[in-house]
Amino acid sequence: NSFIVEPISITCNFVARGGQMDDGPPGYRRFTSQSVHLPPTPWYRKIRIPGFTRRTSAYTNAVYTTKYTVFNFVPKNLWEQFHRGANLYFIFIIFLNLVPELEVFGKEIAFIPVLFVLLVTAVKDIFEDYRRYRSDKEVNSKPARVYNRETRSFEVVQWKDVRLGDFVEVLCDAQIPADILLLQSSDTGGVCYIETATLDGETNLKQRQAVLQTHQHQSTAEDVGFFELDALHGEVYCEQPHEKIYEFNGYIAAEEHVPITRSNLLLRSCVLRNTASVIGLVVYAGHETKAFLNNSGPRYKRSQLEKDINIDVIAQVVILIALCLIGAIGNGVWSDMQVGVNTPYFIQRFSPATSGFITFWSFIILLQVIIPISLYVSMEIVKFAQVYFINWDISMYHKATDTPFQCRALNINEDLGQIAYVFSDKTGTLTENDMVFRCCSIGGVNYAHSVNFGSTAESQVSLKAPLVVDNALSDALLDPSTRMDCVEDFFLNIALCNTVVIASKGTHHTLDTILPEDVVYEAESPDEAALIEAARAYGYILTAKSQHSATVHTPHRGPIRFKILKTLEFDSVRKCMSVVVQEVDTNRLVLYSKGADSTIYRNLSRHQSGLPLLSGQHKMADSDPKEIVTEQHLSMYSRLGLRTLCLAKRVISKEEYQKWLHSYTQAQLSVVNKEDLLSESVRGIERQLELLGATGIEDRLQDGVPETIEGLRIAGVNVWVLTGDKQETAISVGHSSKLLSVDMDIMVLNATSQESCMEMLMSRREEINQQLASHSRSSVQSSPRHPLLSLHSVLGGSVSAPPLNRALVLDGLTIEHILSHKAMRATLLEIAKHCRSVLCCRVTPLQKAEVVRLVKEDLGVMTLAVGDGANDVSMIQTANVGVGVAGREGNQAVIASDFSMARFRFLERLLLVHGHWCYSRLANMMLYIFYKNVAFAAVLFWYQLFNGFSASTPIDGVNLIIFNLIYTSLPILVVAIADQDLHAETLLRDKCYYRQGQQSRVYTRWRFWLTMLDALYESAVVFFIAYGVYFNTDVGVAEFGVVINFSIVITTSLHLALETLHWTWVHHLILWGSIVLTFTFNMIYMAIDTKQSIIDTYWVLYMAATNTAYWFVLLITPIIALLPRLVAKVIEQEWFPSCVQQARALEGRSSRYQGRLLGRAFSQGLCAQPHTA
Repeated sequence: NSFIVEPISITCNFVARGGQMDDGPPGYRRFTSQSVHLPPTPWYRKIRIPGFTRRTSAYTNAVYTTKYTVFNFVPKNLWEQFHRGANLYFIFIIFLNLVPELEVFGKEIAFIPVLFVLLVTAVKDIFEDYRRYRSDKEVNSKPARVYNRETRSFEVVQWKDVRLGDFVEVLCDAQIPADILLLQSSDTGGVCYIETATLDGETNLKQRQAVLQTHQHQSTAEDVGFFELDALHGEVYCEQPHEKIYEFNGYIAAEEHVPITRSNLLLRSCVLRNTASVIGLVVYAGHETKAFLNNSGPRYKRSQLEKDINIDVIAQVVILIALCLIGAIGNGVWSDMQVGVNTPYFIQRFSPATSGFITFWSFIILLQVIIPISLYVSMEIVKFAQVYFINWDISMYHKATDTPFQCRALNINEDLGQIAYVFSDKTGTLTENDMVFRCCSIGGVNYAHSVNFGSTAESQVSLKAPLVVDNALSDALLDPSTRMDCVEDFFLNIALCNTVVIASKGTHHTLDTILPEDVVYEAESPDEAALIEAARAYGYILTAKSQHSATVHTPHRGPIRFKILKTLEFDSVRKCMSVVVQEVDTNRLVLYSKGADSTIYRNLSRHQSGLPLLSGQHKMADSDPKEIVTEQHLSMYSRLGLRTLCLAKRVISKEEYQKWLHSYTQAQLSVVNKEDLLSESVRGIERQLELLGATGIEDRLQDGVPETIEGLRIAGVNVWVLTGDKQETAISVGHSSKLLSVDMDIMVLNATSQESCMEMLMSRREEINQQLASHSRSSVQSSPRHPLLSLHSVLGGSVSAPPLNRALVLDGLTIEHILSHKAMRATLLEIAKHCRSVLCCRVTPLQKAEVVRLVKEDLGVMTLAVGDGANDVSMIQTANVGVGVAGREGNQAVIASDFSMARFRFLERLLLVHGHWCYSRLANMMLYIFYKNVAFAAVLFWYQLFNGFSASTPIDGVNLIIFNLIYTSLPILVVAIADQDLHAETLLRDKCYYRQGQQSRVYTRWRFWLTMLDALYESAVVFFIAYGVYFNTDVGVAEFGVVINFSIVITTSLHLALETLHWTWVHHLILWGSIVLTFTFNMIYMAIDTKQSIIDTYWVLYMAATNTAYWFVLLITPIIALLPRLVAKVIEQEWFPSCVQQARALEGRSSRYQGRLLGRAFSQGLCAQPHTA
């Protein structure tokens, strides 16, 4: 039962049947056994049933995520590592050093740094790949049941042995081994239920339907499906594999064309629930499955700091070339001066020009240390460690849901400290996404359900409180005439127009009929759960449901049975859902529709203009009073922050339905412009609606959201909220979340055309310009005369909080106009920069991403997007940093994000604490690495002034190479991982410190070049003090090299000690231990006769240590070298302290005061009663 896969792109369809040609859908050609194979295309594939023997399929279900095998590891790993520019550079240095005329140190020694880096990276890759191998082996060995045509039975095989085109049987509670097209189900209705938690995190059950054509052929025998599988013949046309888990289209070509959609597809790794067994056809296997295509692994991005560092690496290259040119020119001049001079230690082998050229390359080898080979390796190690510390932060662990914080991107930690704009979704991100039905409007009558519409504060009801049944609505339901009124249709709409799955209490097995009191609902969204529970509270209980039927228990008529003729699922473009049902007793066909008010009102019988309607535009002259009153109720609900939904219906004739169904089926079978054709067809049935009413559902804010938004704004972060909710709802939530305040001037932009949009923007910009001018004049007149600047003014800058107390509110249509016009985009940003808050309502997922891209690219600032649902994925992936909230809408946002968390309030600690720490640590680490490399290289350069620029070195090759790899590598790693300039409590209390990272004030161009000058000064001190002490002595080159080598190690280590702000025993152990290690290693190394050809180091250290001058140089050199830096730091802290230094002083005084209190309490014996002390 294998297959033939034939992707095709022919625009016509021919099948010879009795001499006649049958038309087919464009994009396909049906093949017979004599047909020729056409060139493949990436659009669609064809699977023929039956095919040849199943072993002919090359499309296996095995999944391999490993990168290497035993045989290809060495060449492949080396190939990947040699693609890194730094590694290639040092390989180039090795080959240069192999040239005899260019040799600076031993040929063997030159391999040490590169081999060390390659080995460390290779070991890391082996470890990671072995973990992937074990995971692959476990998955590929899982059991699966595959149909064997020879034995006419299902056999147990491993997942890796499943082939594309196989018939697979899946039993209850088993994982689905591949993406299979559902053909048969043990359920009499042809449905099954799956749990997709492994894909999107959603634990609620999803209903899937067996393909109708095959389900009709299902047998009732005990060996259900076996004979029918042998008899199945046809061809399956479906899309080529892609990662969109909610999209699947195609059709089965047999006696007739049967469309297949995502409701017929069971995805790999999902679990079958509440169904005894299903049989399906494998359409995607192994690496083609949607689960695998969505598993992108860790995210790798380039941080802003890394981009800045790359520029400075280029600057290091320029410094290297400049020093090499100076050395080459100096050597050429010196060689020219030796022409005709009998110098006993100099043999003229080349002309001065040639000698200078050769020396240039020798200097490249000698001064290679300027380019830090350990830079990027150190960054990876530090970032990896920082990720673990962030993940281990107990303050960002949510105990209620047992959800820890998770870093999914491993190399953009420091970007968290530079965020200027935060873009947030509302529902599920700022709110709990735990819905409660609060009120409704039916037939123009408002049923308040104890909600007080006079005050927002008074209307707030505890989210944990059960649904409050409205007495007036209960009385209306007692009236026998109600069943002829819109009240019954209102609740029937709620009960039927949904995607809930029904189970029974205790057993949780799906039954054909369940007692009303035993019904358990599993809804795909909290909104549906709230609505269906509200219908249950008023006696309208959905007791049975399948793909094609439903039973609703009503208070008046008892159980009512319906045939479900067609379900039009919700999508973000239409913003509504509809279902066409037929009542069994009356044969009446009714379309029930529910969705956003803008969509429903546009589709009402009196509003078929086709234009988008804004708030207030429903009130036309010919509007039904019921519609006007309902809209007023919607506005009341929105002002209270409730989520609103409109419900409508339409009675249709059988003839109209059949005509529409034909057009809809043709659209389903279409290949070209399928989505557009489906949308057009749906619009043809969702029209001329009759309004039933509206609902108001409460979604309470999460704990800590107002404080978090206020804290981010104080820190200089601009917060924008992008939501699909009504404008009034969004504004109400904006007030409760402190995004908006009562004293704010709220500018609302609702434009119906580009011209009106441009006029509004120009008008608002003029208002802001006038207010800025007035603000500027008043600021000059009332400027403070006190000489000391406030903390806020010191930290102010280009990212500081806007001076105007304004907020901007836009709707989706206005944003659409703005994004389509370049001038309006610039004007919007000009206005938004002077607003404290921006709120975008009624926006689509694509518009969210476009708004983020607009700010990110046009303003050139760091952006962060946070959301919890699938509609936030594009926004999250567009921003510099994406944060997913693990909520009730699945894990798609988490899967697409760089960081994930359980609650929005954790964002404050993530940015203000961890972001600040990560940025300052990495920035200082980079500066220190550049400093120590340049300082060490400059010491070697100063030596050239006294040896004719010969590119020789006083330091032996081993010490020259391992200076970066061992002597000075560990201390800076420890400091970069664990240093703290300020405590977490201070950063959360005084949030303005975050602006230090926003404005990139730690790592700047001027600090980089100042560090380079400092490195040159300290290197000069190290060299010339040693040179002066040993001047006119009989000390040899090797002994002189030992002295300056130890001096530069001690000096750079003490330099790091001066920059370390937070000391622990680990800091002391590693820092001082590195100096001890340097001495210990050289004591052992120089006690061995290595017989080096260039510099013989045997016993040199012991000879140098017997000289008093040696100890004098090691003592005095670091003091003189670091004294200017020490004096400058003291002067800065005492007379010109930065805000961070002031805060550190306050922290020090506070800790000393607490220490004195604790000591006094201990001395008085009060440690057991700390409250008394």
